[in-house]
Amino acid sequence: MSHRHDEIEAISRRISDLSEESLILLSQYISFLKWQEEQWHSPEVWDEDSGLNTEWLFDLIEHFHEARQAATADPAGMEIKLAPASCGGVIRQAIWQHPPAVGMSVLEYQISVPMTIDLLKLRFAVGVRDGALLSTDNQVAFRLRVNGRQLWSHLKMDVSWESFTVELPSLAGQEAVLQLITDPLGNSRWNWAVWGEPQVIGFAFAED
Repeated sequence: MSHRHDEIEAISRRISDLSEESLILLSQYISFLKWQEEQWHSPEVWDEDSGLNTEWLFDLIEHFHEARQAATADPAGMEIKLAPASCGGVIRQAIWQHPPAVGMSVLEYQISVPMTIDLLKLRFAVGVRDGALLSTDNQVAFRLRVNGRQLWSHLKMDVSWESFTVELPSLAGQEAVLQLITDPLGNSRWNWAVWGEPQVIGFAFAED
């Protein structure tokens, strides 16, 4: 216990010497570590709508570097990356997906769904980062496609998080192509679009 106390004191001394900019980055990283530990230690999830237990999880942030990035037209102005994002003062781990000036931004995942899965859902939040000056003239559209079929779409014109759960097609034992899409709708200015903590969750029938 004494060793842990000494470590905390040493870290506190080093923190006191950081600049304001570095403290902001440190706060974001601490939020990321907290989120990561919650993923490691989170208990089994029960889906009340279906009466099924969590069997499998595919974290889109964890598998980000396996995803394919593309623009439907000219990629100029497009930015896709991983970083903490603040929307309405709330920080989440996120995928940043600023669309290009022309066309849409596409982040594509290849997902192998286990044979044992009876139901798939995508749980996530969408937001526009703090500081953006959106209006009715420059909204940003978020879209979700699975195997080429659009399952969900949502318009954002304010800096806030909104949470969603989208039920996906039955894909047990299949390869699925999941696409996260952002569309500037003709005006990409201030389209600081982010996907917060997106996860595909697979449910299976509970065993007696």
